[in-house]
Amino acid sequence: MIERITLENFKCFKDEINFKTNRLNLLTGINGRGKSTLLQCILLIAQSNWNIIEKGEQPIYLNSSYIQLGGYFDIKNSYTTQREINIGFDISLKDETRVQYHIEENEKDNLTLKAKIEVTNSNVDLKEISKFFKNIHYVSADRIGPKKYVEKSSIPKSIHTGARGEFSINALFYSEKLGLTVDEKLYLGNDSYSIFNQTEEWLNYILDGANLSLIGKEEESSVLSLLMNNRKDGKTYKSINIGFGYSYILPLIITGLIAKPGEVVIIENPEAHLHPRAQSRISEFFSKVASTGVQVFIESHSEHILNGLRVASLNREIEIDNSHINILYFDEEFRHFELQISENGKVGHWPAGFFDQQDIDISSIIKLSR
Repeated sequence: MIERITLENFKCFKDEINFKTNRLNLLTGINGRGKSTLLQCILLIAQSNWNIIEKGEQPIYLNSSYIQLGGYFDIKNSYTTQREINIGFDISLKDETRVQYHIEENEKDNLTLKAKIEVTNSNVDLKEISKFFKNIHYVSADRIGPKKYVEKSSIPKSIHTGARGEFSINALFYSEKLGLTVDEKLYLGNDSYSIFNQTEEWLNYILDGANLSLIGKEEESSVLSLLMNNRKDGKTYKSINIGFGYSYILPLIITGLIAKPGEVVIIENPEAHLHPRAQSRISEFFSKVASTGVQVFIESHSEHILNGLRVASLNREIEIDNSHINILYFDEEFRHFELQISENGKVGHWPAGFFDQQDIDISSIIKLSR
């Protein structure tokens, strides 16, 4: 688990800044004030870790499978003359482990940077660090919509949905083919523990009705098609004829179900295309995912996501409480506040701009209606 992240000279953060993280993390606040930057530092290292790290040096790929950040001067803070970019992580491995990435410009290739890596724990080698960052699951806000079918892809090194959810149907296919099952804490319904069946169960619970059918599982078929229904009546239809929210939420559920203890899940805007009740239930889902030992990062602007986490912290059926949840609020001045949910589900410190627009609007309605 990542316990702390340190950034210096990275995008909007000029001076060294520290972020405390927890089992379940909600990033929220004013647009363009650093939420995505914090997540991008994790994703940047993750997408650069598919090559073997040797002698404490590693290439950093700015444009790869997770994110595309441009060139060196796109990620270096523009208000400093300092050349080195520092990204640090405190990670729970064998013991306390601090990993520091000192990133420098590559004059031969502006899109691939050079990094020297320092690990404070002598009991942890670079291969363990690389393995940790390889097990990052990420679903971006820019998810693909309904598709009639997808081409079958070769089985990946690790099953994932892709940053845009482009591999979601293949992830269902291979998880079923390999007989993968979900953690008992995520089990719903009275059917099997398979990824496919539990995806259907969670879709049904979150969206108040769902039926799934996977077409093309035969060896001779080169394409896969996922049929859906927004009712639990056995009938299924092409996904393009079902509400957009079903396709948008699908990679989120699959990602949460396939993630293993010790791995990291990063989700952007889970509330997109969802009714408020469904938003609250997706918070419940990711709270249960976190209870299995998976670290979860959620970037969201929805008060229903926040309140769903508050409810989950009080729900005795979910093995997670307020001490496992961290809220990072980013304000207009690029400052961040670490907010805590209390034992009774309340948020004690409520800074200006933190989900207060409803109160402001109601006050304006009362004032203007007089």
